[in-house]
Amino acid sequence: MPRRSCPRPLLSIVPLLTLLALSLPAPARANEVWAESIIDQASALRDASAKVPSGAKVLSSSCSEVALPGLSYRYRCSVRFEPRSASSSGAAGAAPASAP
Repeated sequence: MPRRSCPRPLLSIVPLLTLLALSLPAPARANEVWAESIIDQASALRDASAKVPSGAKVLSSSCSEVALPGLSYRYRCSVRFEPRSASSSGAAGAAPASAP
């Protein structure tokens, strides 16, 4: 029985689909924000850090470089954070009680 090979047009689309899959944003986890920039890594990290909620504690950050066609790159950074707890949010804005 002769062996059938995959048609040429189908083989040429595989690298394109791979590039498309790699360029899609990764799903964000809870308590994590991310941003991308074509300018530089510092811009992507600054944009991601700006998305962290006020009062949250930053736990870590990471960046990666994604190669694009035409010898260019996109920078993707994520920032993990711990949200401010509900017990500390109410006490922070409360005025101290005055003594009689």
